[in-house]
Amino acid sequence: MSRFAPLPSVPPHSSFQTRAASYIAPRLGLAALRRSFGLGSSALTFGIPQIDALTDGFARGALHEIIGERAAVSGFLAALLGRDRRQSQILWVTANGGLHAPTLGQLGLDHRRLTVVSTPRVSDRCAAAEQAMTPLGYGAVVAEIEHASSEIAQRLQEAAARRNAIAFLVRQDRPQPSLAATRWAVQAAASDGFRPCWQIALEACDGSAVHGAWQVEWDHAAGEFRLAA
Repeated sequence: MSRFAPLPSVPPHSSFQTRAASYIAPRLGLAALRRSFGLGSSALTFGIPQIDALTDGFARGALHEIIGERAAVSGFLAALLGRDRRQSQILWVTANGGLHAPTLGQLGLDHRRLTVVSTPRVSDRCAAAEQAMTPLGYGAVVAEIEHASSEIAQRLQEAAARRNAIAFLVRQDRPQPSLAATRWAVQAAASDGFRPCWQIALEACDGSAVHGAWQVEWDHAAGEFRLAA
C-alpha cells in the first residue's frame, strides 16, 4: 500500500523534494467571454501573440491537459511555470519521481517554489493534487496520471476552480470530449543545442476540437518562448 506524507502548507520558500505557426482564426467561446469581462490577464501565457490570441493562455481556476513523452512535457512545463509572475508555489505529483532540479532550473523554474510528491497509486496522486489546491493553497499543480478517468479530470477541474489555481494533467490517452479548458500535445523538437525546442499542438479549447501547431523554443537568458525560425 503506497502512502505519502501530508502535504505542508505553503511556506515562503518551499524546498525541492525530490517553424512557423499554423494559424487558426480566433473563435468565440469561453476565451472570448473571459476577454469581454476583462479576465484572463493573470493566466500563464506563451508571450507569443499568434498562440495566446487563441486561448488567452493557461487560465487560472481551470484544468489543462498535456499529452506527450514525460521528459519533453516536464521541460516544457518547467519553462512555462517559470514565467509565472505570481511566483506561485507548485506541487508536482509523479508516479516514480525522477525530476531533475538543475535541468528544471535551466528552464527557468526556481526549485524553491517546488514540492514533489511521488506515489505509484493513481488514487493517491489524484488525492495529493486535490489536497494541494483545496486546503493548502498551492497556486499550480502538475499531476502525472497517464490514463485518467473522466471522474479524475472533473475532480481536478473542480479543485482548481475553487482555489483559482492552475492544474495540469499530464496524460497519455485522449478521451473525447476533453473536460479540460485546453488540451495540448507536446513533443521534443530538434534544437540548435542552446535553446530547447518543442513541437506543440493545441487539440481542444473550451470543449471544442481545434487544430493548431507551432514549433517553439525557450530563450533562457530572456526567460521567453519564441517561435522557432
